[in-house]
Amino acid sequence: MSAQAAATRLRRTFHYPSESDDEDAVEAGMDEQDQAHLLTTLSTHDTHTTSTYTHLLLLLPLLPILLYIPHLIRASTLPVAGLAIPSLLASAYTLYFLPLPPVRISVSHVAGLQPLARAKPQPSAPKAERRPVPYISDATAEVVARYIVAANGVLCGVLAVAEMLQGRSWGAGMSVGGGYLPGLVFTVVLFARRELRAVDMSELERLRYQSKGM
Repeated sequence: MSAQAAATRLRRTFHYPSESDDEDAVEAGMDEQDQAHLLTTLSTHDTHTTSTYTHLLLLLPLLPILLYIPHLIRASTLPVAGLAIPSLLASAYTLYFLPLPPVRISVSHVAGLQPLARAKPQPSAPKAERRPVPYISDATAEVVARYIVAANGVLCGVLAVAEMLQGRSWGAGMSVGGGYLPGLVFTVVLFARRELRAVDMSELERLRYQSKGM
């Protein structure tokens, strides 16, 4: 879920009535239980949507690996395939095991909210929760998380340069067996990883806290 979508829902949820609002408008506002229910619904929907799209996008780097495998048995295509497969695996690893930190929704994103004198302190900056990686230690996973994106970028660059030196057509380089395909997949994965960032619900909880006048 994007920050803009969450903020739009929030405007309707935590609306501070102005002096011109009548009593019916105030009574129509959501009570504490409704607000808690909406936050739970938003969180569940955001988590489910992020998980669904992440698993679907994993097909993008994983499917080409199956098509690259036959290229490993031919000497002419072995070097490219031997580098492309690790690159695609690294892209899949980055997408699934290394999500970016949640999106922070600022009070300024929500029109109509008025700051209160006794506002709950700002929560600390959200951190990405890295998924546990099976069969490797936490120390190894930490090293991989630190260097895998940069290493994959270098790998994609090497494949692209090698493809350029071969002088083949753009279409051939973008097909399975070509040197441009891993770089394209890696670029799409980085963009999708950014768009699939979860929403930091702690900020929404803070706004709910403020709406109670505490």
